[in-house]
Amino acid sequence: MTRQKGVTLIELIIAMTIIIITLFIGVPNLQRLVKNNEIINQSNTIASFLAYARSEATKRKSDVRLCRGKIVEDAAECSSDGTNLLILNNADALIRTAELNTNISFYFQNLTSSTITFSALGVPDDTGEIVLCDDRGSSYAKGVALNMGGQVRSLVDSEINNISCS
Repeated sequence: MTRQKGVTLIELIIAMTIIIITLFIGVPNLQRLVKNNEIINQSNTIASFLAYARSEATKRKSDVRLCRGKIVEDAAECSSDGTNLLILNNADALIRTAELNTNISFYFQNLTSSTITFSALGVPDDTGEIVLCDDRGSSYAKGVALNMGGQVRSLVDSEINNISCS
């Protein structure tokens, strides 16, 4: 009696069916996971930039600004349609920059402007939230809050329920 090597057609069809079902279930979850990671990464970048701007202000003993902006011909300028996050000193010289994810919208909420200036004592000129939203809306939004002392924290779910992505 000879031993059979390989698989039968029925076994192959069953294996392919299991793979297809797994893909139909797994791919949407993977896409959601990727989007969640992108928005969390961008939120962490903003939180670290706020903390860095505060520490630079106290280290330099002068005002330091954080804003959304763009870099044009080696000069940085704050702009609401910019694709970079900028930290600038008193003379508007660039200290640090990071590129923002273009798939994520970024809103300054409860802040009087889209620029945050830290004094030499590390105190911000304004307090509020920076909220990040993607195409899924406010139910998937993330954000960071800046308090009067200049400390940064992530927004909790109950705070995110009260924000708007506009």
